[in-house]
Amino acid sequence: MGAVGTPVARIADLLETVPPASNPPARPPAPVPEEQPPPGGPVLGLTVVWGDLAETAADLHVTGHYRSVVPEAAELALDRAVSGGPRLLITEHTKLGWIDARLGEVTYFPCAPGPVRSAAVVGMGPMGTLTERRAVQMYASLLGEAFGLGHVATMATVLIGSGTGNLAVPQAARALVHGFAGVLAPLGPAAPAPRLTEVLIVEVDRLRAEQLHLALVDAAAKQPRLCVTPGLREEGGGRLFAPSAAVYALAALSGLAAASAPGAAGGGPGPPAGEAALATVLAGFDPGIRAQVREQLTALSEVARTDLSLTVGAAEAARDGALPVRMSVRSGTGGLRWAALTGRATVPERLVPADTDLLRELVERLTEPSVEDARELPELLSRFVVPPDFQRLLTDDATVLLELDRDTASVPWEFLAEIRQAGAEPRDPLAIRTRLSRQLRTTYSRVLADGRQEGPLSALVIGDPGDPEKGFQLPGARNEALAVATRLKDLGARVTLFVGAANSTRQPGIDPARRLDVLRVLLCGGNDIVHYCGHSAFDVSGTGGRSGWVFSDGLLTARELTLLERPPLVVVANACYTARLGAAEAPARAPAPPAADTPWGNPQAALVPSLADEFLRAGVGHYIGAAWRIPDDQGITFAEQFYRHLLRGGSGEEPPTVGGAVRTARRRLYEQREGDGLPPDAPGARQRWSAWAAYQHYGDASAPFVCQGSGAGADPQDTA
Repeated sequence: MGAVGTPVARIADLLETVPPASNPPARPPAPVPEEQPPPGGPVLGLTVVWGDLAETAADLHVTGHYRSVVPEAAELALDRAVSGGPRLLITEHTKLGWIDARLGEVTYFPCAPGPVRSAAVVGMGPMGTLTERRAVQMYASLLGEAFGLGHVATMATVLIGSGTGNLAVPQAARALVHGFAGVLAPLGPAAPAPRLTEVLIVEVDRLRAEQLHLALVDAAAKQPRLCVTPGLREEGGGRLFAPSAAVYALAALSGLAAASAPGAAGGGPGPPAGEAALATVLAGFDPGIRAQVREQLTALSEVARTDLSLTVGAAEAARDGALPVRMSVRSGTGGLRWAALTGRATVPERLVPADTDLLRELVERLTEPSVEDARELPELLSRFVVPPDFQRLLTDDATVLLELDRDTASVPWEFLAEIRQAGAEPRDPLAIRTRLSRQLRTTYSRVLADGRQEGPLSALVIGDPGDPEKGFQLPGARNEALAVATRLKDLGARVTLFVGAANSTRQPGIDPARRLDVLRVLLCGGNDIVHYCGHSAFDVSGTGGRSGWVFSDGLLTARELTLLERPPLVVVANACYTARLGAAEAPARAPAPPAADTPWGNPQAALVPSLADEFLRAGVGHYIGAAWRIPDDQGITFAEQFYRHLLRGGSGEEPPTVGGAVRTARRRLYEQREGDGLPPDAPGARQRWSAWAAYQHYGDASAPFVCQGSGAGADPQDTA
């Protein structure tokens, strides 16, 4: 690489004068606070470290944690250091709901041997709710907890709350300083001195570390018991990301422009220092452009690099590999409350003042909608209930995870459409273009399930178990169960099949679906997949006692699954709602409450969320259910496409994901919705047109479905 003053210099060469990542120059020492700490009072040192959190030595390592959000960035690095293997401890605890993440609550984790000896996460509350005021409370709680640990002399953390843009660096730095100062203030000379004397605030990016140091110096200027260490400490793992590298390059270029400007110091014969390098950099531009670039660079030479704000667009990641967009939607006083977390930013809570009566009518008309409503209402759904700054996040660039409560889960979010300008061609719905799944705010399983065992995948298929004498017979459910069992066997799975009630027409060689026999296979069979086709009923009271699948001899509820040592990884239920629950149960049980008591007045809309909630509580990883009646052939098509993708993988996905399999199956139904040429008013047309949107997926759409050793091999019907 040439020297800066040579004519072969490039922009990359200009970074040598900084230099970028190997050993950047330290900032000038920070000014020492004029006010000295009072005698006998504890003083806490704050040191900004340029490096990787997991590679920075300390007695305790801490990151922030949003409720229900799996670790990313610094928290993910800490998770890997804590876990010491492929099974990520903090991630699994998050998915199982073991981390409450209330604001300021500290959760500790055991550590594998390595540089991280003791680790914890501090709760940040629900995503989108961390304001600067709440961050002060969080930091105060964290420091108070750390002071109570007798073995902790140094604590390493990150600038919690600023990693994805929720708070600006100065805001988060002020919150840290004020929160820490509030804990130190009551500790007078008579109080025992805490063992903790130094907090390391670690930042992996060089320029951001400089900005953080400046913000802490400014925030702590009038806090005598907080001492910010002058300059940065360098540890392993520090990096220079694209925006920071561009800032350093601009700083170097602007220095050259200032040196070569008329009247610059250091005159004498010949061009000013750096002129040759700058001329080489600008040689490819038009003369008029060169003059403007020089002018702007000269102006930039008076700006400190830490004051520069620059966004550099990175190359777009593969759609299925991009970080998911997480959106939280919950019902509240006056409307719906939204928050979002993406790979780049946290969007604070927004209140959409949706009229309840209008929303109820919209949910009603989009639940098993007419063909006209399925065409016209999805865009209204997006405009009516989605905040404008959230609508731009609904793209096909990344997986979308919707975190819902029991009320908002009744909304058919699968119909979400991209807002289009007048005259623009409509695009396919979001659930067709990308992986879209739901997550419920619920208490998940308290059993940490082991990974699946070696050997073929095991599947339990149940079809049409209702009592025909009570009107619960479904011939289409029988056909689907038989087709699904055949398909799974072709894909290499070991299948147990139950079809029909004991008092119904029997299938030769196939056992009837009795509750006790099904429960035996559930509890003793170690099933990876359970597929159910039949009637369902749910408990609108939310207790779960009357939510389950209808058999001729009663309900099979999720309560029975709580006895499982290893719940199924995937449950698929093509189950239609029945209001005749009293006929399916013992006479002593009370009748179901009226449908008007359901969140939006539609029991069909509340069916899948209710059942999903119960099965997720029992530890099931993924629950996929149909929110309204599906034509028989389309139910079979969805199941065949879903299992084919799940067990053989899709293009570009390795390993496959449940979310990818759901998207593939939805897409096939979407493409076939007009295939039979039925007029809009023909019987069955409304279900056929919107069957793709009826399937709701509860679980993490981006989580891989690992089936090594499953025996799932080549598809005999696939000639590609």
